[in-house]
Amino acid sequence: MSHTQAAEWFENQAERMAEDLEILCNMNSGSENLHGLEQVAGWLQDYFGPLDVPCRRISFPSFRVLDDRGVEIEQSTGPALRWDWIANATSEKDAGRKPLLMTIHYDTVYGSDHPFQRCQRLEGRRMRGPGVIDAKGGIIILRYAALAAKQFLANSPLRFSVVLTPDEEIGSPASTPLWREIGRDYEFGLLFEPSMADGSLVSTRKGTGTFVFKVEGQAAHAGRNFQAGRNAIVHAAGLAQDLHQLNGQRENVTVNVGRIRGGDAVNVVPDLTVLRANVRVADGNDQNWIEARVQQLVQKHHAPDAGYRVSVHGGIHSPPKLLDSKTEHWMRWVEQEGHHQGQPIRWKPSGGASDGNKLLALGLSNIDTFGPDGDGLHSDQEWIDLESLPKKALLVFQLLARYVAEGPIN
Repeated sequence: MSHTQAAEWFENQAERMAEDLEILCNMNSGSENLHGLEQVAGWLQDYFGPLDVPCRRISFPSFRVLDDRGVEIEQSTGPALRWDWIANATSEKDAGRKPLLMTIHYDTVYGSDHPFQRCQRLEGRRMRGPGVIDAKGGIIILRYAALAAKQFLANSPLRFSVVLTPDEEIGSPASTPLWREIGRDYEFGLLFEPSMADGSLVSTRKGTGTFVFKVEGQAAHAGRNFQAGRNAIVHAAGLAQDLHQLNGQRENVTVNVGRIRGGDAVNVVPDLTVLRANVRVADGNDQNWIEARVQQLVQKHHAPDAGYRVSVHGGIHSPPKLLDSKTEHWMRWVEQEGHHQGQPIRWKPSGGASDGNKLLALGLSNIDTFGPDGDGLHSDQEWIDLESLPKKALLVFQLLARYVAEGPIN
């Protein structure tokens, strides 16, 4: 299939891709909306049906999280969905090739009670809606690229898996064990997170994690017995200040004190506060540094003799994503195929993390921004450039065709 024929085929799918995206984004699949996750998973099973391969629903066990009352609770998520597509190998050597992994998440940051629930078409082939670029637009691109591969590369040695996960927006606590189990089974990973705001693809990513601090004091009547109390909110505020002061001490480390929950009736000295801080790091040295500083602050503020106890949970869950030689080779392929499309490819580092961080740490090289162009992710102004749907799908298809022609990188 020539580049021109492929481009025409994808362009003919453009409006259908936009319509599919609108349907998908109008179904809520917030990370903690179990009913919505199940509904969307069922829709996706049907949506990928034209691949004509069985869908494997992978159910996850519940996982433990610390809630805002400082209590460990069980939390559940939806299923992962997996399709394994195998074309016709033409030789024993081809049959031994590792498959490619194409993956993205289907959960979003918008819960069932969030006011941002519906898509709206805008001028200039744009659409505003929950998850249009993060990352349901990526699902649309992945699906059409896979269908094109099935249609036009069926007589090639191409093998790939499609995996859709339900929990990336909360750090992939359930699906990380799946990546640990299957990550090394693949030659290379293509992830469908959105591109940067200017259309650039991501080169490297910072690592990230959330530290959760449980601060315990002593409850007391705020009027009758105030002096007997130990105010956990005030004590946590001091810890929050110390955490914030870590910013600027190391160039590529940021600490965001993002949430503090504590107290109830205002005439009671609060005995419990839970503080959550998100951390970003550029490399392993940064990670070691921030982990050591966190432990120092816990030791500083943990003062049982004075009536205060401090413990920390969580940590860095996505290591920094740096470049390796295989990724750099694929980057050159992406640049060359983009040139053939008349779309110059630019690369930028990102402070955000993705499942690509985890996969690289587990040994699977990957590029993780084959999703659409747009901006405003994680806000009620999230929008997509609908023209990027067929363009990105064409780019992915051309990469699959090139992989068929040139084979794995030695």
